[in-house]
Amino acid sequence: MKPPPWRRPCATIALVILLVTGAPGAADDDVQTTLLYPPFGHCMGMHRATSFHLFLYLGTRTHFNEPADLAAVKLDALDDPSTTSDDDELTVFGLNSGECEIIFNTSLVNVETYGECGDDRGQFRNPLGIAADSRGNVFVADTGNHRIVRLFYADGRLEFVRSFGSEGRGEDRFSTPSQVDLGVSGTLYIADTGNDRVVAMTSTGQWLYEITGDDEGLALDRPVGLAVVEGEDPWISRRQDFIVVTDRGGGRLVKISRDGHVLGTAAVEDLPLPSARFDELAIDYYGSVYATDRPNGRIHKFDSHLRYVTSIGSPGTGDMEMDEPRGITLWRRFGQIFITERAGAQYFWIGTDILDLETSTDRIRPGEDDVRVRYFLTEVARVTVVLVDSDGDVVHTLVDNRRRATGENVERWDGKLGRRGGPTPPGAYTLRVTATPTYSSGEYFHDTAETPLTVLQEASR
Repeated sequence: MKPPPWRRPCATIALVILLVTGAPGAADDDVQTTLLYPPFGHCMGMHRATSFHLFLYLGTRTHFNEPADLAAVKLDALDDPSTTSDDDELTVFGLNSGECEIIFNTSLVNVETYGECGDDRGQFRNPLGIAADSRGNVFVADTGNHRIVRLFYADGRLEFVRSFGSEGRGEDRFSTPSQVDLGVSGTLYIADTGNDRVVAMTSTGQWLYEITGDDEGLALDRPVGLAVVEGEDPWISRRQDFIVVTDRGGGRLVKISRDGHVLGTAAVEDLPLPSARFDELAIDYYGSVYATDRPNGRIHKFDSHLRYVTSIGSPGTGDMEMDEPRGITLWRRFGQIFITERAGAQYFWIGTDILDLETSTDRIRPGEDDVRVRYFLTEVARVTVVLVDSDGDVVHTLVDNRRRATGENVERWDGKLGRRGGPTPPGAYTLRVTATPTYSSGEYFHDTAETPLTVLQEASR
C-alpha cells in the first residue's frame, strides 16, 4: 500500500517559517530533487524558520540555543474520525536543548514552549531526544539528568506525567541517554549512549530488554542517533521491522532487528565525501534511512539495506543549503521531513531524482540490436520512458508509468514500435525518462532526464 496523496493546505513546522516561493513541474537537470520544498499553495510556500521568526511569535521569551531533535505527530484529538483524509495539521515538538525546553505549535498560528533548566518536574538538562504518539504522549531523553521524562499534550499544553531512570548501569538506570523513539506498539526505544546499548521499555517505564550488539562480535559503541520502525505500522512497506542507530562518534550506521540481530552496517569512509558524520536519523515509508551530517551541512540517504543512495544539500543558509543540520523527523504517511539547524529549522517533502542516465549504445538497428537504458533513482517512483522525434512528438512508449525501485534500474528496447509493430523509422531521436514520486509530491512534481539515440535502417533479412 503506498502513501495516499497529501491534500491538506498545510503541515506546520513548530515555528513560523520564512516565505520562499517554489515552482512546481519538472526539475532543472542541475537541481537536486531527492528532497523538495513544498509548492507555493501548501503553506504559501513557507519552508524555513529563523531566529527572526521565532522572535515574532515568542518575543524575548526564548531564542534558538542548540536546537536538537524533533517529533512530528498527527494527534487523535485533532483528527476528524468521519473522514480518512488528513483533516488537520501536524503537531511538531522541537527540542531547544541549550534552553532546556520544548518548542511546539498548538495550532497553525500559535507557538508555545515548555520546560526550563534543572532536575525537577518540568525541567531538563541538555535534552537531546524526543518522541511522541498520536494519543499525546511525549517522551524526552533528558540527557544531562540521565533519565527519561514522560509528558502529556492536551488542549495546547504539555503536562509532566513522570520520569524514570537515574545515573548508572542496569535496569532503570541510564548514562547520558541521547535519543528516544516510539514504535506503533507503544514500545519506547532509548539510545543509552554511556552504557553502549539500546534499551526497550514500555511507555510506563517497565524494562523489556537491551541490545548491546550481536553474537557475531559487533558491539554498539556509544550509540547516539536512533530510529525505529515496527512491522505493525501502517506506514511502512512490506512490514519492515528494525532499529537503526549511529555510533562510534557518528562514524557508523548499524541496522538491527528488534531481537538483536545485526542486519547491516554502513561507515562514513564509504561515502564519496571526506569528513562525513552520521548524527540523527529518520526512516521513510520504504525503509530508507536519512542521516543528518552537521559538519558538512548535508543529509545522507541510504536504502533499506543501508546501501548509499545520495547526499542532499551543502553548507549555508540559502535554498537547499543546511546550516549545521541536527535533528530530523519524518512523517511517513506523506513524506514530510522536518530538520533543525544551528539557528532554525527547515521543512521538505520527499521527491525523487534521476541520476546517471546512460544507454548501452547511442545508435540502434531494429531487428539486429537492442538498447539498455540505465538510470539511478534516489526514491521509489513511477517511471515512463518514451522515444521522442526531432519535432518533439512521442513516437513510442518503452515504459508506461511503471513503479521502479530506489537504486539502479535497467530498461530494454529492440528498436521496434510495440510487440508486433514495425521498425522505428531511421533518424535522430531522444530517449526521455520521467520519474514521478509516489509520495505526496507526485501531485505537482516530476523529474526528467534525456539522452540522444540514433535509429539506423532496419537490418536486412
